[in-house]
Formats: sequence, structure tokens, C-alpha cells
Amino acid sequence: MKRNLLSCIITVATIALVYTSCKKDAPDFGDNGGSTVSSKEVSRQIALNIAQSFYGGMGGFDLSDGMDQQINAVTPGRKKIVINSVNSGCGIGIDTTMNFSMDIDTMQMSINGRFKVSSTCVNGQPSSIAMYDSLLVSMITPSMAAKYNILQNLTVTSQDPANDAAKLTFSGIMNMKADLEYKTGSKPKMSTTFNYKLTSLVIDPVKDGDIISGSATFETVGNTPQGTWNYKGSIQFLGNHKVKITINGDVYTVDIQTGQIV
Repeated sequence: MKRNLLSCIITVATIALVYTSCKKDAPDFGDNGGSTVSSKEVSRQIALNIAQSFYGGMGGFDLSDGMDQQINAVTPGRKKIVINSVNSGCGIGIDTTMNFSMDIDTMQMSINGRFKVSSTCVNGQPSSIAMYDSLLVSMITPSMAAKYNILQNLTVTSQDPANDAAKLTFSGIMNMKADLEYKTGSKPKMSTTFNYKLTSLVIDPVKDGDIISGSATFETVGNTPQGTWNYKGSIQFLGNHKVKITINGDVYTVDIQTGQIV
């Protein structure tokens, strides 16, 4: 159920997000007026953020793990690291905090937070899993400091618990905000926030963990060197790693693996 090719793409995209975005103040999801970054460009950022946050590219749960969820960490230029296996077994719940840290060359990384998992079974096989995690990920180098908060509160249901390759349905919320501050030079602080409410997303593990249907609403704000934005909208998942994003009546079909409008 892992997706090796997409994992590589996600790792590259993760580096881009961490080094070009952050969050300083509480997001304002009010009027869209005043946005200087176009809805077209923001739709591309949303698509890339979906690939990162939905598939564990920034840490936390990975939707492509399906019924075998685990807590992941991602460090720039390196493969995803499994922090905790959270297979709770039938009828057993997990509710715990976690603290993880590591040093890589001149970079210091830490993950702190809480995760909860509980499962429901049919004939001894997991049929649904409720997942919650709230994580603060911090990375510090001699030249910059980056932090991002991840909140995931999800329910995954197997359409056929007896079949490991069965399609899976996800619903719930996923939020991510990121902060970046340079310690040297004159580069500005930068910020992005992406919040999603997911409705009946269907993942096909046979098709490389592709989200083949379902919908979501989103709220996003950003403050970057390219400009600022404040948008709300909706997302329709089309399969083949593509989404249709609607912002203020404008509709864009975007490839979540590349961020390109198609």
C-alpha cells in the first residue's frame, strides 16, 4: 500500500514547502479581498499541499497506509521515518503523547504531540479506524528555523474488511500551518495555513493509493515573498492523482503530484 514513486515526489515537495512557508499569527479566514496571489496560483499550492499533508509528507498519518496506520516523520532530503506503529488491534484503543528528536549534520529536528487510534472489527478484521494526531514539528539549522503544526482527525472505513486490497473511505479534518524564519540575511518571514474538511474520500490501494472520488472544503491563508492570499473553496477528487479546485467561481483541474494545471 506504499507508493514509492509518490514518496519521492512528496519528499521534494516537502522541502519546497518548508523552505517557502510559515505561520506567525492566527489565520484570518474572512473576506477574500486583498489577496495579491491569484486563485489560479493558490490552487496549485493547494494541490501540492494535498500531496504533502494527506500522504504523510509533512509527518503524521499517511492515508495510503490504509488500515495499517503509523506516525511518520519526514526530514529534508531523506526517506520517511516511521516513529510509531499504531496498530491497536480489534477493540483496543491507543491514546498517548510522543516526543521524538534527532540531529542530522547541522540540523536539529523534533516532533512533539499526541495521537489516538481506535478500531472497530468485523469477524476479527478491522473494518474502521478512528485516528487523531496533533503534532508540532520543528527543524532548526544554522541559517533558518521552521515549525509546522499538524492536526488530523479522521475515520477510515474498509469497503470489504476481508480483502486487504479493498477500497477505503476517509472522512474528517486535516489542518496544517507552517512557520519559517531566516536567521541570516534579509529574507522575510513567511507563512501558510491550509485547513481541510474531507467528505467520503475513496482511496484505491491497488491504484498507488489514488484518491478516486470524494470532496472537501478548504480555507487557506498565506503571506510569502510572492504575495498574500486568503481564500475559501471546494475540492473534488477525480482520480489519477487529479483534483478539481473551485475558488470564487473559478475552477482549476490540477495534478497533485506536480502542481500543474491540466
